Amino acid sequence: MTARPAPQLPDAQHSDAYNFEPKLDGWRCLAFHRLDGTVALQSRQTKPLTSYFPEITAAVHEQIPLGTVLDGELIIYRNGHCDFTALQQRLNHAGCSAAASYVVFDVLAVAGQDLRGLPYRRRRKQLRRLLADIGSPLALMPATRDLGGAQAWMGEHVAAGVEGVVVKHREHGYRPRRRCWFKVRTRTTADAVVGGVIGPLDAPEALLLGLPDDTGRLRVAGRTGPLTLPARRELGTLLIPAQRAHPWPDRIPSSRFGQLPGELVDYTPTEPLLVVEVDADVCFEQHRWRHPTGFRRVRAELEPRDLSPPPRRRDNG
Repeated sequence: MTARPAPQLPDAQHSDAYNFEPKLDGWRCLAFHRLDGTVALQSRQTKPLTSYFPEITAAVHEQIPLGTVLDGELIIYRNGHCDFTALQQRLNHAGCSAAASYVVFDVLAVAGQDLRGLPYRRRRKQLRRLLADIGSPLALMPATRDLGGAQAWMGEHVAAGVEGVVVKHREHGYRPRRRCWFKVRTRTTADAVVGGVIGPLDAPEALLLGLPDDTGRLRVAGRTGPLTLPARRELGTLLIPAQRAHPWPDRIPSSRFGQLPGELVDYTPTEPLLVVEVDADVCFEQHRWRHPTGFRRVRAELEPRDLSPPPRRRDNG
């Protein structure tokens, strides 16, 4: 069961029908402790994760009863925040030794009995009982019915890796392959330099964005989503084709835009002169936004030299 994006939390008049959970910056994972005693971890795309997270596998085997199926989020929390990059490196056994945690938010089966038809409120009650005595690296996902608490997660805990809030109806069952939950991402605005476009220069379909690093070099920082027709028209009159050596390669790895590595993105380079304001979520790491941003407006009063390098997270690992 997954969540579809929503622009905002429910209003106070309707919020009593929902529970709110923080959306952590991690990987979705199902954990199976089968009746035969074996344990399996599985990603949202059904990729086997068992061998990559032996500490989670062992904890499920030791602390969770046979015949249980859990749903939750794999995270690596270090230096005060959820480290998504370190989590990705765990797929390379030699890449990262940081310990992971499994934060559980749902239970789908207990003692081999399917609980997916039960309403969320009953599954949550069962989950609290099931995890009452667990210890690290397993944890129960916080949840609240208080709208103010959900708003606090979105406003006060961004630095710790809370991307937003997941909203779950208390009377709904668990519906596989259905997008019946809602996710509301914490969003912010930022300024960036346009370094290229996807599509024709006079009517771009999307913008490729850059930010300066500590040396002043313009680095690829992300891309926008599809532009509206009015935005394409406006930007098409302002963008200038690259006239000299461009700071970026002719083709950019798709991994720079939060997509799967191995592919290259064709684009039309532009003179890196135009500054734009974008609407972005808080998933910013390794000098770039992991998800597409939304174009808001042209910042004609700013020049690229006016932008500062993004702040770095301290990493003592």
